[in-house]
Amino acid sequence: MTLEQFEQQLGDLGENLTNMQTILTEIAGRIVDQMKDSAPTNSHALRNSIRAIVTENELQIAMLNYGVFQNYGVDGMSRSVANEVPEFGITPQPRTGRRFGFSGDYEMIGGDLPFAVRKSIYQLGIRPQPFFDITDMADVITEYVATRIIENN
Repeated sequence: MTLEQFEQQLGDLGENLTNMQTILTEIAGRIVDQMKDSAPTNSHALRNSIRAIVTENELQIAMLNYGVFQNYGVDGMSRSVANEVPEFGITPQPRTGRRFGFSGDYEMIGGDLPFAVRKSIYQLGIRPQPFFDITDMADVITEYVATRIIENN
């Protein structure tokens, strides 16, 4: 392909990219559906909380806070079980290092769980239950957006 052919294919690309909301909304629905299908279903609260937030040029996926910890796991005080958290696209990020874990200052998780269960989680951690991969998600979005832009030109 020559430079001129490439320029012709790009056409009005810059003008088409000013508002990506329609394209992002299309792919957001598919991503949310896939995440919901793969999410842990103990109480269905996490699955039901997964949603997309789309603006003109941005796509965010939101869910209950503990979803990230379910996906990547949390190292316990006596056992390492967590997976590394990518630096891009995940909030919150681990306070130190690349993995979630308890700090060692006896701060256990809160909530309605019995004390013995919370203590066990503090000691043994939370095994990851992966239901999304942020890198794969970014690749799918990039490919979909590129395809839609080419189709529209």
